[in-house]
Amino acid sequence: MRVDFAYANPRADLASAIAEGLAPDTGLLGQNHLAAYGVDARIQDSRLRRQTRLPGLAHRVTWVARELAVPFESSAADVIVTPLGTLLPLASRMRRGPKTVVLNINLCTALRRLSGWRRKLLAASLRSADAIVCLADAQRRLLLEQVRLDPAKVHLALLGVDDTFYRPGPRGPEPVQVLAVGRDQGRDYATLAEALRSLEVEATIVASERNVRGITFPPNATIELDVSPVRLRELYGRAACVVVPTRAQEFDHGADCSGQTVLLDAMAMGRATVISRRSTLDDYIDDGKTALVVTPESPAELEAGIRRVLEDADVRERLELEGRARVEREHTTMLFAERLLPILKAVACAR
Repeated sequence: MRVDFAYANPRADLASAIAEGLAPDTGLLGQNHLAAYGVDARIQDSRLRRQTRLPGLAHRVTWVARELAVPFESSAADVIVTPLGTLLPLASRMRRGPKTVVLNINLCTALRRLSGWRRKLLAASLRSADAIVCLADAQRRLLLEQVRLDPAKVHLALLGVDDTFYRPGPRGPEPVQVLAVGRDQGRDYATLAEALRSLEVEATIVASERNVRGITFPPNATIELDVSPVRLRELYGRAACVVVPTRAQEFDHGADCSGQTVLLDAMAMGRATVISRRSTLDDYIDDGKTALVVTPESPAELEAGIRRVLEDADVRERLELEGRARVEREHTTMLFAERLLPILKAVACAR
């Protein structure tokens, strides 16, 4: 069985960095582990997309055209696995191309935001998919409420992260007491900025420029933009508390499960984590055991959660140990590949 993975952005450079030990394999979404199960799984970087983002309208045109082109470029595959659900499944079915398995990264958020013909087009494309994989049970239930789909084709597979690249180690010198990470549009760094004003701690925020634009941070906060995975691992290693502040779940931008990957990365590093409540994260958190959960958009609760981690050594140690154990037991990239495997086999064999 040949399976092509068509990602939202090029992955060839990431695969090279993983091979050199310079990046985690999380972003490959299980592709690199499927060979162990006899699957010929390949990265399909469309020729219509480039490593460098094109300006303005050219970016939009290539973004859409790439979804139409993938079924032709992957014509020899049995199955295409992709987070691209707007046109790709519909295009592949219309040309009688490979079967499609859509990974639900932000479908529910997109459906909530879109209206009119754009929403109808996305819904029609999703109905054309042979399977849809959701990363949380709440996300699966919401998708089935939003779109008329065959429930048997909508699956749950809990995400995994690279537990080898991110693993516990001794704290580095001059520890960063509080670390916040994430470039997803669902992040809420304005609430974090307010929480930090009442805390006498040093904090580092790792994000993109769009995440922090217009926010006034207190003097105890340092911003680092778009750091490398190796630098991020170093910052994790120096942190006493990792914070993942997100907007309320109804916010109409970003990933459905905003905060999911950073939560798991921090747990894999054995770092105590404070995270905003989202039902799409319930499958990954045991509140008070693997992470502390606070109300979204509440500076007071976020401050209290951070303070509890920093001041209570027993709480901090429990979160560190239980978080790492949870990742090893349930949330590695190898386990995610194992969860995908039966779905891929069933789709490939279906008539």
